[in-house]
Amino acid sequence: MKVTMLENEVWYGLAVSEGTKMPVGKDDNFSFAMQPVNTNNQYSPLLLSNKGRYIRGEYAFYTKISDAVIEVTSKLRQAELYEGYTDLRGAFRAAEEAHFPADGKLPPEEFFSKPQYNTWIELIYNQNQKDITEYCRHIVENDMPKGVIMIDDLWTPYYGSWEFDRVKFPDPKGMIDLLHEWGFRVMLWICPFVSPDSFEFRYLRDKGGLVRNPDGKVRIVGWWNGFSGVLDLSNPVDIEWFRSRCGHLTEDYGVDGFKFDAGDACFYRPDDKTAGNVTPNEQCRLWADIGLGYPYNEYRACYRNAGRPLVQRLQDKSHSWTGHGINELIPNMLAQGILGYSYGCPDMVGGGSFTDFLPGSTKFDPELFVRYCATAALMPMIQFSAAPWRVLDDEHYAMILGLMKLREEFLPTILELVKNSAKTGEPAVRYMEYVFPGQGFEKVIDQFCLGDDIIVAPVLTKGAVTRDIALPDGKWKDHRTGKIYDGGKTITVDAPVDSLPIMERVR
Repeated sequence: MKVTMLENEVWYGLAVSEGTKMPVGKDDNFSFAMQPVNTNNQYSPLLLSNKGRYIRGEYAFYTKISDAVIEVTSKLRQAELYEGYTDLRGAFRAAEEAHFPADGKLPPEEFFSKPQYNTWIELIYNQNQKDITEYCRHIVENDMPKGVIMIDDLWTPYYGSWEFDRVKFPDPKGMIDLLHEWGFRVMLWICPFVSPDSFEFRYLRDKGGLVRNPDGKVRIVGWWNGFSGVLDLSNPVDIEWFRSRCGHLTEDYGVDGFKFDAGDACFYRPDDKTAGNVTPNEQCRLWADIGLGYPYNEYRACYRNAGRPLVQRLQDKSHSWTGHGINELIPNMLAQGILGYSYGCPDMVGGGSFTDFLPGSTKFDPELFVRYCATAALMPMIQFSAAPWRVLDDEHYAMILGLMKLREEFLPTILELVKNSAKTGEPAVRYMEYVFPGQGFEKVIDQFCLGDDIIVAPVLTKGAVTRDIALPDGKWKDHRTGKIYDGGKTITVDAPVDSLPIMERVR
């Protein structure tokens, strides 16, 4: 299928990883292959136009844009063009209602009202009862809000065991009970891989489970932690076994939920022999379907799972101002929302690379850490991993506490917006073009609308203490100073390191 762009038309969508390239217009050359795909984040066969059109497919497709023509091809059923919905918002609402309607369900409110804390940066592969308990104790002692604690990789002796390593965790239930008493929810990292020399691997192999090579032998998959068998998520044998392990953890230990990592389509192959004869993309979708059985869930990779109560974290960002750092947070969160993934989390504050936070690291930048926190402060969720009280001096740590108080101030608005997402599918974090069509904001992706009446413009440049903000028509109030501005122009405001530029519409 070929679609010729209209005058001044631009297009958004496809994949969160492409957020910095969006929107795509008539002068752009762009391509994106959805199968095979290695985006590490959410994606869907969906493109939406600021002129009220959208392209949507039931199956993954390849997109090529050049000379103002969009060419979409699929190995299966072709995508279709839908027209007549006025603007970007109209196109999204039409696509959402027709193809991924909101199911009315919301992840637990704690995901939004409280921070998430992931133990990865502080403990890496040495997850253990003593240090996790101390991490949570320090949260309380350093006046940070209690929230959801996510115990990361290698709390278990090997992959597929999904039982606590009793050397590292001599009393896991006692630990979880204590954390509950302190006011935390507890989640565990989990993945679809099974160590090949384990009892669990042999059990699943002999029961006809696990992904197979075309010759019928179990396929051994290379991933970031080595080589493992991988669950066939279309196979009832694998699903029943996996859910039984999760049930054991929730029922016997009181675990609240799971961080469902991996599940990426790139870990599967088109020629895999599977029970349901499914594609790699479908394996990714089915992995997310499992999480619907656990309200406390988190995902990093999803395919066609929009409109559901799934917590969606951006892939790990670097501790940097450019590249895959702070500069990607807003564009990727905007892309996430326009694809229907409303319950987004902009990665761990400061980034997810543990080497940047080791004692003596020359890469660590306290200014960047604070600006990272500010950028995430008014997004639906905020997650910490590197302990700010450890990596920051007193001055910068005080800035973090101030930003958390700012988030509390806007929390009623955030909660109202995510509850609306459960009803309408509309994201809380919105493109400027989504809210203010036809005012020249098509390519503004370094600031965002929180709902319809708040513009958030974080500082994304090292050393900057001012920020240019593109204002729509009307009157706008600077949240920090109270100054009123006429819209329809770009203004410059002061933006010291401890602040977050916010403009509120004056009705």
